[in-house]
Amino acid sequence: MIQPSVKTTHENIKRAIKHFSLYNHILRQLRSKFFSYTVLFFILISIGAVIASSFKEAEHYKSFLFGIIYFSAVVFTIEYILRIIAAPAFHPDSKAYKARLRYIFSFYGFVDFIAMLPFVLAYSLWDTEVAHLIILPYIFIVFKLIRYSQSFQLIGRVLNSVKVELFTTYTACMIVICFMSILIYYLERRAQPDAFSNIGDGLWYSIVTFTTVGYGDLTPITPLGRIFSSIISLIGISIIALPTGIVTSAFMDEMQKKKNLAAKQYEEETSTADSSEEDATDVSDKKSDVQQE
Repeated sequence: MIQPSVKTTHENIKRAIKHFSLYNHILRQLRSKFFSYTVLFFILISIGAVIASSFKEAEHYKSFLFGIIYFSAVVFTIEYILRIIAAPAFHPDSKAYKARLRYIFSFYGFVDFIAMLPFVLAYSLWDTEVAHLIILPYIFIVFKLIRYSQSFQLIGRVLNSVKVELFTTYTACMIVICFMSILIYYLERRAQPDAFSNIGDGLWYSIVTFTTVGYGDLTPITPLGRIFSSIISLIGISIIALPTGIVTSAFMDEMQKKKNLAAKQYEEETSTADSSEEDATDVSDKKSDVQQE
């Protein structure tokens, strides 16, 4: 078995360090305020261009709006390529190709890929119906705001901290709704065969009533159906309030943690400043003692 020479191993190590330094440099640029604000600006104007393009009054500015979307997609494409290159710096515990695959198949990797579609495809397909299929997933760039907004990141941390509780609550809601949809169907199917023709209609009615929206497109007419619908509404008010309380409590806890962290940092900075002043005082006292001697 041929062993690699010390020189070859040393060169491989130097090359790996050089590559990792490049990845870290790109990562610092991606996290810089200038780059973040630039991408955020193009996200906002591209979303505005997509919204404006849906108005008939904007027909005369169609080319201009497309130019905004296309140029924004160019910026997003550059960002996507840079993030693929710098992926090993995001995941230093993984090999380079695995780190890049983790990013490409992650949620943000999917959103960044969608954001570059107009640059890759829309130029040649803009005047065809395929353009609408391209613009439709393009609305996913709204999720790019999460990466560059501290407020969205705070909400994400809050929801992540109570995901088990929310999952349990919504599971209980779905069980209750399924039971209600089956029951309301059997109560109303003979009185309203057209309105409640299947359990799917009962499911729609149960969801609308359970969430207290009440569109009015389906209404029970039998006495038992009305009594049961009233019970659905009362149960819905009490159960729907649970996720609100869970999220509110988690949000307050997150804000309290943030305040405690800020207070701790302030105390550390204050203690460091006080110790520096004491050291300076001790040094001056020693100098005065030496001068007196």
